[in-house]
Amino acid sequence: MENTDDLFDKPLSDDPEENLRMENELLRLKLQAELGADPRIINPVDPEIENIFLKNIFDFEHNYANSKRVKVYDLLGQPDFIPADKLSDIQVSEALQQITDLLLSKNLAVDFSDDLDNRTKYVFITEELFDHETDDFTIPGMTSHFDYEEFHPNHKANIQNKALEFLSGWFKQDFDERSWVLGDSFVAPDRKTYSRAEIVHQLSNIFSAYTAFNNEEYFIYDIGFQLQPGSGLGHAEGSVKYDAVLENNETIHFEGPFKLYFSLEDNWWSIFHLVFPGFKYP
Repeated sequence: MENTDDLFDKPLSDDPEENLRMENELLRLKLQAELGADPRIINPVDPEIENIFLKNIFDFEHNYANSKRVKVYDLLGQPDFIPADKLSDIQVSEALQQITDLLLSKNLAVDFSDDLDNRTKYVFITEELFDHETDDFTIPGMTSHFDYEEFHPNHKANIQNKALEFLSGWFKQDFDERSWVLGDSFVAPDRKTYSRAEIVHQLSNIFSAYTAFNNEEYFIYDIGFQLQPGSGLGHAEGSVKYDAVLENNETIHFEGPFKLYFSLEDNWWSIFHLVFPGFKYP
């Protein structure tokens, strides 16, 4: 398998600095031509750091393109394990630590939320993750992570977190086109649709009328969702109040119920419609 150690057996230039620049350019061209990758470094960096960065990308992309899929259980060497229902709580904790150490030895890790008990974690690894297929390659110093949430999404918690993210963005007056809590498109009460960019622009117009939002208080009292294969709809409903400060230091008090409407696509919840004190569609 080709790697970056084989690419530059002979210097491209007698000038070390020029040689490094040419080497970096060649790496970029090879990444584009062979693997379709187009690495772009926005801010200028030291050529040596860029060289390391490009070589790491090249090795990763090449290994990934040529890797085969294997079950996690096979990647771990088909280890012996005792089913969870045969273990006491203490034994489960010990077995979980052993399995976790084995995963780490293969540069693998599993991310769990804090509210999960050790038995649930052990059952997930031995009864689900072991049968999951992954790429049979490793990059030195890189650990592949599996997220329990991707296998067992907590939709209620996800919607709540997205609602809190929106509330935080509102009170900080901080939204842009990379605010992924906002959906790609919005539907207004009159059925007119707006793009995320148009909603962000409208939010900016609203925020420009005030210097700050103060004394904010909010409470989320209802979260619900309905799922369909590959999609879903949800909402977060509550009440909110805050003071909007004008440039002349006068304040306008906003208070009332709010409701954020969410859609689920590719396991990601985002807002497609909102009713919120102080907000209006264009």
